Amino acid sequence: MNQELWNKILAFDFDDPPSEYGFSIRLANENFWTKEFTDQAIVEYKKFMYLAATSDFMVSPSEIIDQVWHQHLIFTQSYQDFCSILGKQIQHIPSTHNKEEFEKFRQAKERTIKFYERDFGKQPKNIWAYNDMFESLNLEKAKFKLRSFLIFGIFAFICLTVPAYFLLRPIYVQIDNPYFIWGLILLAVVSLLTLEFYNKAKFKKIISGFDETSFIYTLQPFELVYLKTQKLASVINGTVNELVENGAIKINAGNSIELAKSNATVNNSQLQVTSVLSELGATFYPALLRKLATKPIFGNIVNSMDAFRKYFNKSKKFALLFYTNLSVFTLLILLSFTRIVTGVLRDKPVTQIVMVTVVLVVIAIAFLYRLTMQISTTIIPDLYKNKILPSGQIEDNWQWKYFLSGTTVLATSFAPLVNYIDRKSNDRGNCATSCGSSCGGGGSSCSSCGGCGSH
Repeated sequence: MNQELWNKILAFDFDDPPSEYGFSIRLANENFWTKEFTDQAIVEYKKFMYLAATSDFMVSPSEIIDQVWHQHLIFTQSYQDFCSILGKQIQHIPSTHNKEEFEKFRQAKERTIKFYERDFGKQPKNIWAYNDMFESLNLEKAKFKLRSFLIFGIFAFICLTVPAYFLLRPIYVQIDNPYFIWGLILLAVVSLLTLEFYNKAKFKKIISGFDETSFIYTLQPFELVYLKTQKLASVINGTVNELVENGAIKINAGNSIELAKSNATVNNSQLQVTSVLSELGATFYPALLRKLATKPIFGNIVNSMDAFRKYFNKSKKFALLFYTNLSVFTLLILLSFTRIVTGVLRDKPVTQIVMVTVVLVVIAIAFLYRLTMQISTTIIPDLYKNKILPSGQIEDNWQWKYFLSGTTVLATSFAPLVNYIDRKSNDRGNCATSCGSSCGGGGSSCSSCGGCGSH
């Protein structure tokens, strides 16, 4: 291995000079990747380009590395500088899917594995074996969308009302109303508790099927903060708080906030905060929060985490879980609705059962909505709290403490500003995000070529 060349490649910074929508942020944003996965994909891309530069034969990237390559080609000056370090102009050779090329690319793939293992060891499965970040979850896509099944469920409910009435009427006429209502409430409570335990067990089983190299096990603290709270403001609050504590930002007597020193940043997120504050000057925190919420570096956390939740909710395993919950609630509401119909036809008072039915419908809607959010707000955060995070990892890491304890660890001077905003607004739309700009120079689609190599 040419260690000198590899050290130069490893030291090459794709984000130099720093910018609001630079290489790594754009790459993550357009592919819905997490920060850690993006960083790892870039390192693996560097390894691939090292192999391309030191080999006299064609080597072939994975689909994920090819996405990095496509992105880098757009940054033409950076790509030229990188190739200068490589000492070779690496040409991107897309597959045209001709039968004659199949063998050439198959050999290139085998050659790449051989060269990679010779110089770097075993290829990381999450980058080289899967076509995108989410495939490592091993979740088959459901045949039907949840919305379609809900429509089907409503239609089935309507169709079942008539047979349910004739089936249950002989029983209902023998049960007085107070006893029926209490029985229905008891049945609903038991059903809710049973579903709660059932859902937790199913979620645990689904998670156990995730690949051990999956991105889900390398999430950053602020990504988990967003998952748990579903508020981008919580992420920004954490970043700003770090700058308050290290003296980069000061809070004045009138609760205005301003930049104290600009050279105290340690990461791109903090750099974005100080950059915005230097433009705004002394301002109030709500104005700063609104401005920061439009920045891609924060918006990418929302994009990647929401993409994960949507991908999970579209899976066959989650669909089956949702169907089970919906079926239980449909049955409960059907029992209650049939009682109402029976009472109306017998000219009996139905006010109480109608009220119970309305409450039951509201609970069903809230419970099912919570189920669609549960992987984000509860399951993954609890996985980190109970299993992934060793105690030593969080002792000197404020971000992990913030994830675990929330606003209780905010600086004394900053906490009142956050609490004020929380009281004034429960609308997370106040922190809507912008994904940034599209490809410059006329715009282009950066889709994967489906198979390519380099020379």
